[in-house]
Amino acid sequence: MNGDCVLVGKIHTLDPSNPTAEALAIRDGKISYVGDADGARRQAGPNAETIDLGNRVALPGFVESHSHPIYYGRYLEEVDCRYATSLDDIVGLLGERARETPPGQWVVGNGYDHTLLKESRHPTRLELDRASGNHPVMLRNITGHCTVVNSRSLELAGITHKTPDPVGGRIGREAGGGPDGVLWEWARMLLQEHLPEPATEDIVRYLHNASGRYLAAGVTSVVDAAIGFNYGIRDAEVYAKVAGDGGLPLRYGAAIMYDVWKELQGGAGPGLDWPGDPDRVRPLAVKFFQDGSIQIKTAALREPYLGETEPADHHVIWPQEELDRMFADAHAAGWQIWTHGNGDAAIGSIIDAYEKAISGVPRTDHRHRVEHCQTAGEDQLDRMRDLGVTASFFAPHVWHWGDRHRELFLGEERASRMDPLASAARRGMRFGLHNDSPVTPVSALLSVGTAASRRTSGGEVLGIEQAIPVEAALRSMTVDAAYLAFEEGRKGTLSEGKLGDVVVLEADPFEVGPEEIKDVPVAMTIVGGEVAHVAD
Repeated sequence: MNGDCVLVGKIHTLDPSNPTAEALAIRDGKISYVGDADGARRQAGPNAETIDLGNRVALPGFVESHSHPIYYGRYLEEVDCRYATSLDDIVGLLGERARETPPGQWVVGNGYDHTLLKESRHPTRLELDRASGNHPVMLRNITGHCTVVNSRSLELAGITHKTPDPVGGRIGREAGGGPDGVLWEWARMLLQEHLPEPATEDIVRYLHNASGRYLAAGVTSVVDAAIGFNYGIRDAEVYAKVAGDGGLPLRYGAAIMYDVWKELQGGAGPGLDWPGDPDRVRPLAVKFFQDGSIQIKTAALREPYLGETEPADHHVIWPQEELDRMFADAHAAGWQIWTHGNGDAAIGSIIDAYEKAISGVPRTDHRHRVEHCQTAGEDQLDRMRDLGVTASFFAPHVWHWGDRHRELFLGEERASRMDPLASAARRGMRFGLHNDSPVTPVSALLSVGTAASRRTSGGEVLGIEQAIPVEAALRSMTVDAAYLAFEEGRKGTLSEGKLGDVVVLEADPFEVGPEEIKDVPVAMTIVGGEVAHVAD
């Protein structure tokens, strides 16, 4: 799946030693030359295709440092409720799918945002019962951190007023104590064994569904940030299978949930030595969660949510001693650790556990990560820098939810500091940006533009002091994102010897305004010297 080509035109390499070029050659999937057009043609293979960029511009292919490809690909086949503005809209969308589905089979929807519904609340089993009483119905919130089900689903799962809340989760309750249909965080797992188990070819199809979306956005490398969260060890088996088959059109890395990592470490399934080209699919890290989402108030914060007095720090998922133990286990085994932390209380807990693991078994370059890192305080960024801990920031939070974070959840001061990119940059930290798809549609350029502009979807500027320059934002979607996975020597700049992964844009992001970057069309995506996507 490696090819030869020559690109001629305007090229931003993001390599400080050679920042611009008029041509580059890719031979056998790797960049063989960066410089002038004549030199590129001499260094290309004999059958290399020449691509004249014209008025377009080439940059390194984007690296999506935190995403959920299997989940995303499945999501694209479910009932899309992202644009629902009322509970009646949701009932109508799910009811339409139910009428097309044989009785007794699951009807699954996703993407509703309760903060955009006119009722300003989550649906319950009662609304989903209106969609169908003859099907189990399940609806995922846009955050991915809570799920709503109808009465039929509750019966199938055996969830009653007697069912206790699981560790790390909560069952929503009606006034009489019975379940209201909303399952928060780890309570969603109560449904797992009752959901239909897809065939392997279905999961592979989900990956291909997602791959098309990534390529269309100029993304050439993606990290699946929760291997095992979808179908347990089968997630790893599918990635190992496609790695061996060589059937994916872009590059994937895997952050493996701790319990599945333990199984694989013990030799279960494909183990941890996956077949095929490691430049296409390979395991990278061990993954943990330590809180939920600010939008549904399951993130662990040091101070209460806006307008509330109840402490919010109790939303951490793992007791500190247990988190310390698991981190020490993965760290001592030589693995990188990535941990989901949105709230500053969760981030503090994560840093504490990293510090204990590192002090117990010192490693000079572990690059442990905080995922999302949405409300990290200045004191916490200091500790991260000192420990060598990095971050992948969910910068589009500002665009998608910045207005509501200010008005509903955090207030002006805390919302203005969300995703503190400039603070991290001032400390010399290298970090990545991501879209967390399917939580938001994949758009590397929205991440870049939001990081540089701090513009919200409502047209406001939120915390301009946390904006970073366009070049820094582009690096955070390319070479610095690669750095987060120890891959900066292989990808992220257009430099000789690196993988031939390129995105071609219709306009130069250095020449349009930061607020316009999100609207720049992707013309072409090249992976390993082969054209993997061309815009219509």
